[in-house]
Amino acid sequence: MRRACLALLLLGLAVPVALAGARTLSVRACALGTSAPDLRGFAARELSRAERRFGGSAAARRGFSTAAAAYLYGLPALSVSQTVQRFPVNQMISIGALVDPTVKTVVAPNVDTTYTVAQLNLAAGPLILDVPDTGGRYYVLQLLDAYSNTFRYIGRRTTGTDAASYALVPPGFSGALPAGVGRIESPTPLVWLLGRTLVRGLADLPAVTGLMGGYRATALGRWAGGERQSPLVLPAFPANQTALELPDGLAFYDALGAHLAANPPPRADACALRAYARVGIGPRRSPSTEVQGTLRKALERAPRAARRILSRSVGQANAYSRRRNNGWLVSLPYIGDFGRNYLGRAVVAKFALGANTPAETVYPAAFSDSRGRPLRGKGSYTLRFERGELPPVGAFWSLTMYDGEGYLYPNGAERYAVGDRTRGLRRGRDGSLTLYVQHRPPHGRRRGNWLPAPRGRFRLIMRLYEPKRAAFNGNWRPPPVRRR
Repeated sequence: MRRACLALLLLGLAVPVALAGARTLSVRACALGTSAPDLRGFAARELSRAERRFGGSAAARRGFSTAAAAYLYGLPALSVSQTVQRFPVNQMISIGALVDPTVKTVVAPNVDTTYTVAQLNLAAGPLILDVPDTGGRYYVLQLLDAYSNTFRYIGRRTTGTDAASYALVPPGFSGALPAGVGRIESPTPLVWLLGRTLVRGLADLPAVTGLMGGYRATALGRWAGGERQSPLVLPAFPANQTALELPDGLAFYDALGAHLAANPPPRADACALRAYARVGIGPRRSPSTEVQGTLRKALERAPRAARRILSRSVGQANAYSRRRNNGWLVSLPYIGDFGRNYLGRAVVAKFALGANTPAETVYPAAFSDSRGRPLRGKGSYTLRFERGELPPVGAFWSLTMYDGEGYLYPNGAERYAVGDRTRGLRRGRDGSLTLYVQHRPPHGRRRGNWLPAPRGRFRLIMRLYEPKRAAFNGNWRPPPVRRR
């Protein structure tokens, strides 16, 4: 019997998910995808509880659970879609300024680098990406597909810092490319390009701005004819930016249907897509006009339940890592290469959309202190790096403060992060470095090591660019965030 059930699951048939201590969940197992150890079985358990609260007929419960699973599946995709729609198509845009608290373009932005962004659409054919010689300076152009997977890097770690050209081609492209141009095949027609260029201080911004003028995206035919499309290099981030807001209710599933049609998902997702299709969700489907009756009510209520599961998932992943990493959520190994880990992908999209893969950047994140209590501005915290225990990196490191929504916290000191390029940091006599994280400034010499915090909840994200092996094998861990 066990072998038969396993075979049916592998075939993607509608076998209910059985949970210890809970009644059978109505959704297909494949609709929830796979899971890494930090969230193994979590989506099924939480969805089972939500289904019991929802009640209703068996068909209604199945529609509710399946739609909630589809929401978790689709949230990263629509997050990418909503983000890139803010930019013109096939036009590189660089900002000759560092991020400040007014910027709401991406969640958890860094203040170490300038940004280059582009919405690239390969439906009309390949684009040639040109990069200049950066003279050894750290830079990276990250290429993400329509489902938030990072499929390629151009930059110091992977391709060096010499000038070069690369052909970004759509899925299945078999045409000829110019000699000397590297080939990069995208999994989807839509590509989000997210670039970062190291800034060594405000006086360094003019040099960085000049380099970003060499980041170009040109249609293949025009490039072959000698043309080069100039990028837009703006002196500041556009005003009146708002935080990312996804459509809600049935409108979410309508938008997902359009996105799935324009950017076919990988074949590995076929079983999940068949499950979603049974309740009216899928490519070119519009539940707001196609679904009626009890199923419609189920789909309307599913997004709220999915968001609750997602919020609890962040806490679960944090708790799993906290026990192993001094209270930190340390570089989920699946960041940027999610496969069928749909819940993990949604968690990353929620608090770190566009994060690099661990090989490029390790991102220890703290939502709670060393005893598991949520970080709040009414508390005072310390991080102590012992001598020789600073983050092991090949490029640079930083620790950035974010409010409860994942955006920079505005403060009078205009200090949003501290790191290896922060002036005025004071070491202890023993060579240690202690950082003070709190709302009010500390007294005396400690103020130079102060990272201002908001009054309410906040989170911390450490960044290790070009992390060394110790950051992967457990020989180095970030210090605990201790409440004083």
